[in-house]
Amino acid sequence: MRVKYPVFPCRTAQLLLFLLLLCASRSLAELPTLGDPTLDSISAREEAQLGLSYYQYLKGSLPIIDDVMLNEYLESLAQKLITQSDEAGRKFTFFIVKSPAINAFALPAGYIGVHSGLFLDADNESQLASVLAHEISHVTQRHLARMIDESGNSIAINVATLLAAILVGSKNSEAGQAVLMGGLAGAQQSSINFTRSNEYEADRIGIGLLIEAGINPDGMVEFFEHLLDKSSGLQIEYIRTHPLDINRVTEAKNRIKDEHSSLPKNSEDFLFAKARLAVLSSNNNSVRKLITANEHIEGVIADYLRAIAYTKINQADKAIAILEKLTHAHRHPWIKLSLADAYYANNEMNKTLYHLEEMNNLYPGYLPVTLAYSRALNAVNKPEKGIGLLLRQLRHGEHPEIYRLLAQAYYLNGQSSAALEATGNQYVLQGYYELALQQYNNALKHRDLSQTSRARLQTKKDELLEVIKQRD
Repeated sequence: MRVKYPVFPCRTAQLLLFLLLLCASRSLAELPTLGDPTLDSISAREEAQLGLSYYQYLKGSLPIIDDVMLNEYLESLAQKLITQSDEAGRKFTFFIVKSPAINAFALPAGYIGVHSGLFLDADNESQLASVLAHEISHVTQRHLARMIDESGNSIAINVATLLAAILVGSKNSEAGQAVLMGGLAGAQQSSINFTRSNEYEADRIGIGLLIEAGINPDGMVEFFEHLLDKSSGLQIEYIRTHPLDINRVTEAKNRIKDEHSSLPKNSEDFLFAKARLAVLSSNNNSVRKLITANEHIEGVIADYLRAIAYTKINQADKAIAILEKLTHAHRHPWIKLSLADAYYANNEMNKTLYHLEEMNNLYPGYLPVTLAYSRALNAVNKPEKGIGLLLRQLRHGEHPEIYRLLAQAYYLNGQSSAALEATGNQYVLQGYYELALQQYNNALKHRDLSQTSRARLQTKKDELLEVIKQRD
């Protein structure tokens, strides 16, 4: 039987919104002033601070699926689209919210969230990519900043309402609708129309990104039609936060030419990612049902799903048996990575290290392999090799988990000041500047620091103090 949640009256919804914003104001650094009428536009620095503050608040309020393989897949798919945009060098941050709600959203400054419900509801990679392309276009066209410029400080309430709806709707669909509708009740009609025009613009640019990236753009139309079909009698979060009607679907259809239909719609990577997400977003009871549902389905994806499901419910021996067979029949890197993970869970560290060393030789610089290998090396108290791996990985780009494992390895290796510096670097990437400053200060207290290390740390501290000063 479907549980019916009470629908909040508008007054209650507005009170809930107020409480959410009040909590946010107490827990976050002060947000920049929005839409100052004396300024021509919100500055890039203000937009960056706004996006970071909202992102940090969401991370502290919603369950985020922090899986390096899934994140790597999502970012890789998104990067294909970003490189075709007018802001190919811009920094984006993608994350997966553990929520059955079918939704995705863009925060200021390139923070893009995808709900697990939307990811799992997509039938193919083209559909998922169409959502990413749409959200990326919201960012590159600075739609939120343009709304701020258009409407002044009052638009802050609309942005905050959207944030509150994301928070509440992720846990209670009808309550999320009440917050969204209650909060928007006082918005000017021009602001709502402006949002609708943004949706059309994001569709148009998103379709172009898909085509240029070599991805079939039919996925956008398919997903729109799928959402409209599902919305009959159901509450679909995506439609609430992204106005959708048959006119928008028709316009998207008209932009796609016949020759675009020959572009690929799906990939093996998407199928592996969807199977992995199905397991990681489920509780143990649901995981057992997934195992049963896939028991008699033939194919590598069903086998992979069952294997990682067994690892999650602490039956790693069964996972190992499946994955050992799969490694001989299929060469996708996630199979052997998951085999190493199963051996790790089974405390068979020699086999774990054997497979990860082999993977590191095959895929040097592949972040999921580097992190898994370094974690295993730390676990068996062999940090020196892990330090070398992680420092080489930093040549390909920074990531908070690299610095977290690097700090752990430095501590194991007796290099306390280096560990503190690595933790500080981790916090900087995550936007926790005061915590990072504490780590740098603690590292500078070490008397055995070399002159070069002391100068480097002092420079980082000074630069961070300037960032904090500008933010405040």
